[in-house]
Amino acid sequence: MNIVALRSNVAVGVDALRIHPLRTVLSVLGIIIGSASLVATMSVSDGMIAFARGRIEQETSVQVIVISSRTTDYRGGEWVAVSGYPVFALEDAQAAGRDIPGVGAVTIALSGSSSARYRGGERRVSAVLGNADLPAFEKIELGAGRFFSDVEANHNASVVVLNYALARELAPGTDPLDLVGADVQVRGRLRRVIGVLARDPFEEPRNPSFIIYAPIRSAAAVLFPPSSGRFTPSLELKAPSVESVKAVRDAAIDWLAQRYPNWDDRVRVVVGLERLAQVEQAFLLAKVFLGALVGISLLVGGIGIMNVLLASVTERTREIGIRKAVGAKEADIRTQFLAESVAIAGVGTAIGLVFGLLLAVAVTAGFRFFVGAPVHAALSVSTVLIAIASSSLVGLVFGTYPARRAASLRPIEAIAHE
Repeated sequence: MNIVALRSNVAVGVDALRIHPLRTVLSVLGIIIGSASLVATMSVSDGMIAFARGRIEQETSVQVIVISSRTTDYRGGEWVAVSGYPVFALEDAQAAGRDIPGVGAVTIALSGSSSARYRGGERRVSAVLGNADLPAFEKIELGAGRFFSDVEANHNASVVVLNYALARELAPGTDPLDLVGADVQVRGRLRRVIGVLARDPFEEPRNPSFIIYAPIRSAAAVLFPPSSGRFTPSLELKAPSVESVKAVRDAAIDWLAQRYPNWDDRVRVVVGLERLAQVEQAFLLAKVFLGALVGISLLVGGIGIMNVLLASVTERTREIGIRKAVGAKEADIRTQFLAESVAIAGVGTAIGLVFGLLLAVAVTAGFRFFVGAPVHAALSVSTVLIAIASSSLVGLVFGTYPARRAASLRPIEAIAHE
């Protein structure tokens, strides 16, 4: 079929929709509902996935690659201490952030035990040491003050950050946040409190955790000596997204291989692969489930198109017979009805996009109002393209049978039809 004939048949099909407005509206209504359901479902699901992704990113262990020294090895049924392992320093963290492509943030971390004393009150505490990027890896939300800076971390400034429970314990009867600016003794040495974390709403009153945060270079002064006699910090790399974790891990392995011969005998690289797989599986299941719901909506719309076009074939049997009698081929008739079907799908998709977005905005507003979850509708380019492609496919698939039925009519029988 040449281009001129194709345009002519399409024009006839579209003109038929204009001549029969009620039938066209009924046809379009089904695909509007299907397209609106698709757009609303996809927009709401994209918003929910974005919300879930944000919550997951707060649970940073999913996106963190931990590089630690291999200080022991399991041999002959028992753990044996090894030697020759690297001891990471602040300069290694800076080099990792500079040389590993795709990494979002890098910190050097070291945990241990210490003590904190203020105005006669003393408590044994857990100490977490690192650089200024440590808040990107820990659940650190400041209630007052600030976290230590890169300059303070590099020059071993005598500063410390306390969690809320420890500040409350050291200064009973006062607002724990007022401890900012005070001097506390950490292992007998004065350190200025520059920040206090916000209160943890999930804190167990009968089992509080007392935690301090300090620059990594202050390990010898802040921490009690380890049993091994040697501090072994670890490097922690944070991937920008859940999907990029594996790529950052591979880049980190390349970086280690260039710096340390036989690195896998001296260093461990740990990724939460199981949790990562669970997160990715959850995203996939959500998309498949929502896609199934959308498929049902479009199926209903497609059946509506087919039913209306079948009724149209019956109604316009004489018209079809006359067209075939004056020279129209079966391909021309099929093109005419397929054009009607695709036109119905196209118009319905355009209107459905608008109604679907409005519905998604209303649904997410309900989430925010009734549930308190900060979920917002997200209309992406991929959603629009999927809506257009799927609706066009529905128009073609469900318009094929009526088009073939119309094309198979015999001219004489069609003209004689009452």
